[in-house]
Amino acid sequence: MFELIPIHQEIAIQGFHSIYYFEFDKYFYHPPEKHDFWELLYVDDGKINAVVDGIGVTLQKGQVIFHQPMESHTHVANHLDSSNVAVVSFSCNSPIMEYFNKKIFSLEKSSLKIFSLFLAEAKAALGQLPGEYENKSPLNFASARPGALQLMQCYLVEFLFSLIRSGENAVSPVEHSPASRRMAENSLVEAMERYIANHLAAAPSLPLLCQHFSLSRTYLCRIFKEETGNSPIHYWLEQKIRAAKKMIREEELNVTQISESLGFASIHHFSRMFKRFTGLSPIAYKSSVNA
Repeated sequence: MFELIPIHQEIAIQGFHSIYYFEFDKYFYHPPEKHDFWELLYVDDGKINAVVDGIGVTLQKGQVIFHQPMESHTHVANHLDSSNVAVVSFSCNSPIMEYFNKKIFSLEKSSLKIFSLFLAEAKAALGQLPGEYENKSPLNFASARPGALQLMQCYLVEFLFSLIRSGENAVSPVEHSPASRRMAENSLVEAMERYIANHLAAAPSLPLLCQHFSLSRTYLCRIFKEETGNSPIHYWLEQKIRAAKKMIREEELNVTQISESLGFASIHHFSRMFKRFTGLSPIAYKSSVNA
């Protein structure tokens, strides 16, 4: 009589939360986020910076990074390279997953093939992979072929084991160093500058920035001042006035309309801030450029 040998699942994946394939431009960023499940990011083309608990690293084509549950992380383009990235988030409580914490893997040919099979099965099951960062809709497998989710689970488990078994040259740690800290802070400040540029009509708010970027007031102000020489609020107002000067030169809006479009509480507040930053009232500035 043959004895049954039970199979111990060293990696047991409970399910998937999201599967994306993004095509980011060279200015992409998203604010720091945390969640209670694992996330892997694979760079299919280009480069992108990852910021992990205050550590900054550059990910190249063919590399994968993992973010463990409740780890603060963000991804920021470097202003030079666009990137194509696949992001997969999943729940797994297996102790062996600790191996993936703060490591970057350069995919060998066999690992890449397995991950490609996973993506192909996911695409067939979903119809297409979501490509919009703001799309947080639940995954819909209603039209998937029989066994699609289980095959995806098998491919992902096989992929994870292939990384565990990969050679030492294919794995590099994400480590604290002055350079990695500097990259992280540079990336965060660049992201804040882009956020401000896209929200010039909003009232400058330090609590809003802290909430959006999940940073403490002290840390946010320190790194912003070190990178720009200004406080976040001073910089925000400075960008508003720079935009106002441009609008005045373009002569498409009057001063009241410019004040309203940039979110100033009143024309008097706008005029006071304008003179504080330029030394001239809006009307005097307009006369000087038309002289």
